Amino acid sequence: ALPNAVMIQWQRDIWIDAIILTRIFVHAYFFCALSLFNFDDRYRIYRDGILEEEVTDVTDIWPEDSVAFLIGCSFSFDEALTKGGIPLRSVEQNKCVPMYKTNLKCRSSGSLGGNVVVSMRPVKALDVSKMVEITSQFPHAHGSPICIGCPDAIGIQDVNKPDYGDAVEIKSDEVPVFHACGVTPQNIITESKVSFAITHSPGHMFIADLPSDTVF
Repeated sequence: ALPNAVMIQWQRDIWIDAIILTRIFVHAYFFCALSLFNFDDRYRIYRDGILEEEVTDVTDIWPEDSVAFLIGCSFSFDEALTKGGIPLRSVEQNKCVPMYKTNLKCRSSGSLGGNVVVSMRPVKALDVSKMVEITSQFPHAHGSPICIGCPDAIGIQDVNKPDYGDAVEIKSDEVPVFHACGVTPQNIITESKVSFAITHSPGHMFIADLPSDTVF
């Protein structure tokens, strides 16, 4: 699996809404074996909902009274898609998968609320049913798509201008397929003006030693 780490300083609110803040459900003991301070090459630091900086190590700024979430990532099913004969355009073009803010509302929890972020993969129209079948076997990594084609239906005006990641080519026999994305918490952090948070930088995820088809 390729979970992301999202760390949020707890204050008055109890942040246990899995719809908003988790992408993979890992047992508590799993955290004990992890060092989340420098697992990655890029983190984002938010203060009062504003992206302040990107750093490569958060050891010195990780608050003691904070909690970490490991959240499942749609990259977890990319290997299965490739084995199923569905190519990955972002890999072919050596780019980060494109991600977009949408008009889909997350379920609010206390003072936290905001809209879903999605990732997009171009898929041949004749392979869409196969993609749905494959990705539905990964409920811990967002599962099946939330939108197929019609990006404007979820508030995306131009698929060539992603909010995160890189634009990729969509060929004439392909349709854009959108999955829920673990960058959603960063959108929640921004829209809810969270006082302090550390997240992964989009496209820079934690790689676990668990098989990608592991279900908790």
